[in-house]
Amino acid sequence: MSQGKSVSIPVLICLLTVLSVIAYASEDQVSASTATISGYITGYPSDWFPPMYVYARNVDTKSTFAIYTQGSFDCTTEIPFTITVCEPGTYTVFAWTDRKFSGVWIGGFYSRYDEKGSIEPIFVELELGQEVQNVNLESSMFNIDQNIVPFP
Repeated sequence: MSQGKSVSIPVLICLLTVLSVIAYASEDQVSASTATISGYITGYPSDWFPPMYVYARNVDTKSTFAIYTQGSFDCTTEIPFTITVCEPGTYTVFAWTDRKFSGVWIGGFYSRYDEKGSIEPIFVELELGQEVQNVNLESSMFNIDQNIVPFP
């Protein structure tokens, strides 16, 4: 009986040591397993900003990550967002109001006008451990045909 106790105590100490190392992983190790996309919602086409969800969707796997943003009655403000994703890939970034206004959802996506004046998405390429900034959703990105904005 005493032999069993002497064998299990070193095993228990080893197990606790391993678990404590796992529990106290450094921030560098944690951040290496994620990536972030950050930016602002600016110049929303109204005199205020409604609360919105901003999404990042992996175009290959369709995995979707989101963050909720508070609204503001100050139309000159910039609403910041940072979305953390846990897989590398190519992402499309888009936003939708958290509810309908006058019976419609309002959404937009990270895009630009091409040389012909058509709107095309801008895709964000991410590797784990990377942070991409200035993915800004501006007023022109909300004044578009809502059928081309991805829906969550």
